[in-house]
Amino acid sequence: MQPYVDIALTGASSGLGRALALALAHPGVSLHLSGRDAGRLGEVGATARALGAAVTETTVDVTNAAAMAAWIAGRGRLDLVIANAGLSVGPGAADLESAAQIREIFATNVDGVFNTILPAMAVMAGQPVGATGVRGRVAVIGSIAGLIALPTSPAYSASKSALNFWVSAAAPGAAKAGIGLTLVRPGFIRTPMTAKNPFTMPGLMEADAAAAKIIAGIAADKTFVTFPWWLAAFARFGQMLPKAAFRGVPKKQP
Repeated sequence: MQPYVDIALTGASSGLGRALALALAHPGVSLHLSGRDAGRLGEVGATARALGAAVTETTVDVTNAAAMAAWIAGRGRLDLVIANAGLSVGPGAADLESAAQIREIFATNVDGVFNTILPAMAVMAGQPVGATGVRGRVAVIGSIAGLIALPTSPAYSASKSALNFWVSAAAPGAAKAGIGLTLVRPGFIRTPMTAKNPFTMPGLMEADAAAAKIIAGIAADKTFVTFPWWLAAFARFGQMLPKAAFRGVPKKQP
């Protein structure tokens, strides 16, 4: 049984967002989908409708705080908001990121997340407690990369680490207000974003399988949904190693 009825999801036009939207699409569910690519978002919306969900699609950029606040405020009741939109551009030549890349990653992965979840939490604070036992739940898509400072993607790791610490610190206070917080920390997922990674990705998972794990964790009211566990354990151990140990990260075979 689907525990959440009114759901908003960012970054729904491709990759993990698309997989989440379709996995959540059931009769009786209202899906509010957002993304930057109107064409792809429309395809996802049409497929979700065919699965029985009521769907709205909005083309909006999560870095636009005013537009995001308006989008969230116009959805009515929200049982679940998933801040999924994220960006990784890679370090480029000589493992260095440009200033523009760093700012773009933080604008999307940090500011964009807060542009989504802060208006959502404000809406939820005024809602009565629902069938799930909370006024609403906010899920943030982080990453195992937030547990380790990766030389291959410094800004991405740092942005996900910021989300990791914020949810860890904010979850108890949010719970007192009747709002559940969930941080999702997946490993490598096969998406257009990871397709350009030049290095080997251990434990690479299909997006549909990852979406199923995420939804099960959210439905179980977990504060942290982390998978695969062995990659998370390696990340925590790897964080204690000197960064010189990562110089031999294997590259993909052509």
